[in-house]
Amino acid sequence: MAILRLDKASQAFEASAKSRIAFLFKRGREDRTQGGYPTEFLYGMVQLQQAGYDAHIITDEELGLASPPGRFGRAFSQMVYVTTGIPWWPLRRLLRLESRKRLDAFDCVVVTTNLFGICLGALRRIGVLRPRILFIAMGLIGPNTARRVISVYQWLLGEGVTLRTLSEIDARQLASCIGATVSHIPFGVDVEFWVPEEQTARATSGDYVLSIGNDSNRDYETLIRAWKPDYPLLRIVTGRELVTTAKNIEVQPGDWHKQILTDQQVRALMRQARFVILPIVNTLQPSGQSVCLQAMACAKAVVITDFPGLWNRELLRDGDTCVLAGAPGSHSEMQLAVERLLEAPGLASAIGDRARKIVESSLNVNAMAAAMAGELDRLLQRARN
Repeated sequence: MAILRLDKASQAFEASAKSRIAFLFKRGREDRTQGGYPTEFLYGMVQLQQAGYDAHIITDEELGLASPPGRFGRAFSQMVYVTTGIPWWPLRRLLRLESRKRLDAFDCVVVTTNLFGICLGALRRIGVLRPRILFIAMGLIGPNTARRVISVYQWLLGEGVTLRTLSEIDARQLASCIGATVSHIPFGVDVEFWVPEEQTARATSGDYVLSIGNDSNRDYETLIRAWKPDYPLLRIVTGRELVTTAKNIEVQPGDWHKQILTDQQVRALMRQARFVILPIVNTLQPSGQSVCLQAMACAKAVVITDFPGLWNRELLRDGDTCVLAGAPGSHSEMQLAVERLLEAPGLASAIGDRARKIVESSLNVNAMAAAMAGELDRLLQRARN
């Protein structure tokens, strides 16, 4: 694995190197530090450790968050959440002295789950939590979020909380909603795990097209509608319940959190596919980002809906590094995009090769870790001043 290279002579790095940093994840994520796994869903933590940062994992289980509440607790927590946007049950668990002591052992906590980010923001706001919070929000505020909830978030996510997203457009949308400065940390994948097959093996692959993911913003209904009987087999890997009678569409169970398929199995599915297709609804969230970049790193052409939340239009160029499949919900435009690749197999191969180079140069986990390091350096240096 490539080592993250940083300017270790800077004052900002010196401040960070003397600070303890925690990454708060759901249990099971710590297994991915042992090797043999892609590291992108550790959000740069492994690379930061290699660069000299004192970074650690805290799990939800350590903080008493893994066990669900009873029936009354669930009902009450849901009522509070709908009314205020605050997840009451996790907040109640984090208010316990032993949970706060565990968190207070660190100078900064990085959180990548909205539920935990809101709770830690609340603890900071009421003055019972010491560490600064770097909150990587993902779809925190949507078009249907109530104004009262946005007002609560404006109040919670103030001093001591640095709010970031994983795409520029998501950052702009969130900043406009809460009236605060929000920038983004570009997401990147592990290019030493997500690698293409040897050229000889790639030449014999391609008896199916792959679509994969459980995101609620996946528009599988449009994809199924678009898939003509004379198209090759479409393999959809998802935990969502889908109904189709088409003989050339196969739905296979898959869930990243439950590890129904291992990362190695997902990589094999991508490598053996003719290309990968990601149908997305009309959303500002960077939906499909991880799967798209994983497939690109495997040198696969990706067909993806041209939706508002497409996270990097400068690097995701139609016909060059990907294929844009028209407006959300348009099955006819999706058919045109699919047929561009079916009718010209050489085009899919060329796009895949260029896609791999873009991920290697710009959209990889080291680039994400470097951006994360910059955020931590600034945050921790401010805390010391």
